[in-house]
Amino acid sequence: MVAAVHALPDVPDFRSRRCFSAGPLYDKHPSHGWTQIIERYEWSGDNSAELAKGWIKTATGLTELASLIGLDPSVLENTVARWNECVGAKHDHDFGRTLMMAPIGSGPYYAVELSPSMLNTQGGPRRNEKGQIVRPDGSPIPRLYSAGELGSIYSYLYQGTGNIGECLAFGRVSGRNAAGERAWEES
Repeated sequence: MVAAVHALPDVPDFRSRRCFSAGPLYDKHPSHGWTQIIERYEWSGDNSAELAKGWIKTATGLTELASLIGLDPSVLENTVARWNECVGAKHDHDFGRTLMMAPIGSGPYYAVELSPSMLNTQGGPRRNEKGQIVRPDGSPIPRLYSAGELGSIYSYLYQGTGNIGECLAFGRVSGRNAAGERAWEES
């Protein structure tokens, strides 16, 4: 998976979901969880070492960035243009967001390859008691459910064997609620 983002100013409120702040992409001083146990890379404070190593790709324009990461430039440009239109309209037509929307401006642009690691994934989108994925304002996204570690109550921590309980409980809750939805043609 590749995340392509525009450099944005450092924002103290983490809920704003601003991408690629001035801080490191790695928690250098973890206080709990598996991170303390495994050997880890000492990430630079400003990402400059990772940029120099080529782990983080950078480009002045979207076409150049797309070429660096193997994407069709027109698709990336159209995606950014569509996002910026949604931001201007203060409504994300694709996913219904109305909060935490900032335009992607001019470069430089950055991309970093992301891949699964360790045992599982924690965090992700939030879900409610029905297993529905919810927007930042708490309203459910129609017909979108989660189970297990996606939207985990444990956030970014791994509590040994804790996810199996979430898999069983929210698998059942989400499954029942999804099965109870009216068919598309009936809606």
